[in-house]
Amino acid sequence: MSDLPNISYDNGSVHVTVYLRVYEERTKKAQQWLGDRVLEDCKACMPHLTGSLQQRSHTEDNGKKVVFPGPYARYLYGGKVMVDSVTGKGPRKIPTGPGEYVLRFKKGAKLVPTGRPLTFSNPQAVPKWFKHAKEKHKQFWIDGVKEILGGK
Repeated sequence: MSDLPNISYDNGSVHVTVYLRVYEERTKKAQQWLGDRVLEDCKACMPHLTGSLQQRSHTEDNGKKVVFPGPYARYLYGGKVMVDSVTGKGPRKIPTGPGEYVLRFKKGAKLVPTGRPLTFSNPQAVPKWFKHAKEKHKQFWIDGVKEILGGK
């Protein structure tokens, strides 16, 4: 069987059979490229205090999903200071050593955003980093996918 379209005619009708198998590998490659590119472009504008969020963010399902893990990413993505919905207070300081601590909410606390914006140490960091990256790189993403699929 050829990968070229098969065209036949009968009783004044045209029948076209197109074999899409030839596009499967290109489509997989384009999807993985797009997922990887979205991830990298988002990393550039994500908060970066320790780098943990960038290190743990990844693609899944051959690039169909870009994952920014855990409640921490949701908190940062919203860009607002969060407080406990019951107490209205922020996280507690949990000592980890002399003069060192981590911030933690009570286990099971439901968090709600305040109107106060988060401040980020990375000057390029913005809340809603996917939206920002998409606005900045959308045409590049489209052009890259087209090129891989053979549309350019």
